[in-house]
Amino acid sequence: MQMLIEKPYRQRQSGAIEVLADPDDVFALMCPVREYEWEPDWRTNLILSTSGLVEQDCVFTTPAGASEGSDHDSAEAVWAAPLHDPKARRLVMIKFTPGECVTRLDIDVHARPSGAAVNVSYEHTALTIRGRKVVDEHTTARFDAMMAAWKSAIEGLVGPQKPAA
Repeated sequence: MQMLIEKPYRQRQSGAIEVLADPDDVFALMCPVREYEWEPDWRTNLILSTSGLVEQDCVFTTPAGASEGSDHDSAEAVWAAPLHDPKARRLVMIKFTPGECVTRLDIDVHARPSGAAVNVSYEHTALTIRGRKVVDEHTTARFDAMMAAWKSAIEGLVGPQKPAA
């Protein structure tokens, strides 16, 4: 049996947004169930969770075509949360899209005098030629637009004068 070893074709984008909201309320929204409250296009097929929300080792799937900001019809994806630490407000999710790529999502929410700082990074690694196209679609402009949309949606839900979740 022969093993193929290649240099990874990957791209990483990271950034931060300041949100005028309680950091615990913001972190609670970083969940495949709670995302329905602030992301109108969010879709999941299945969530495997004891609590009914995101938790350590939670697994969920998103349907084909649900890739954020993508120009192609992605395959159904499987997500896993190997790290969920509400006390530290830290979350890591791994997304596996067969025949395309593996994506790592890191989210850290920190308290700021005016609310919360949300640090987000996505790292996309291609598994195939099709996956390279997927990686290339994740541009800085798309990431920045996504982060601006997150800020607006989250502040609209739990921002100043909004009830806590």
